[in-house]
Amino acid sequence: MEARDRLDLDLVLLTVANDPWQKTGAVGDGTEGTVSPAEVRLAMVVAAVDGVDGLVADDVEIQRGGPTYTADTLATLGERYPGSDLVLLLGSDVAPGLDTWVRPEEVRRRATIVVMDRPGHDGGRPPVHWEYEVLEVPLLEMAGIELRNRAADGLSVRDHVPDAVADLIESHDLYRRSR
Repeated sequence: MEARDRLDLDLVLLTVANDPWQKTGAVGDGTEGTVSPAEVRLAMVVAAVDGVDGLVADDVEIQRGGPTYTADTLATLGERYPGSDLVLLLGSDVAPGLDTWVRPEEVRRRATIVVMDRPGHDGGRPPVHWEYEVLEVPLLEMAGIELRNRAADGLSVRDHVPDAVADLIESHDLYRRSR
């Protein structure tokens, strides 16, 4: 909501990756090589934005199938919302790696890049040749990796996410380490 209000955006789409190619098979967060099913991640986003005006869970990448590339998503959104100025909200954790994305020149051409700091990644910015804005918003209390690690350790995340999201994490036994 902070980004929507401060940037005067009509709509913020929270797009769920079908196959997040940079995470598939990744290691290091205690849930080695696992990515929750796209449908479950979408359900969590739907639950998180339920009743929040101007925030919408979007399944454009799931509908397209295959690996998820932001350039493709921006092209689709440009067709869906002709004449709109697209804004890509990024965390400071991923901004430094923009040059490693598939077709980064398309990403740069199709959207205004806005970077928001994330816990543990304060000051992460795009490579020098990228134009971008910084949106200073209050840092979240806890990063996603910390939430996943709490769940993996069998600890509750209810104080950190909406109840409906916590219910989904519990009912799908997400992020649990093998016992």
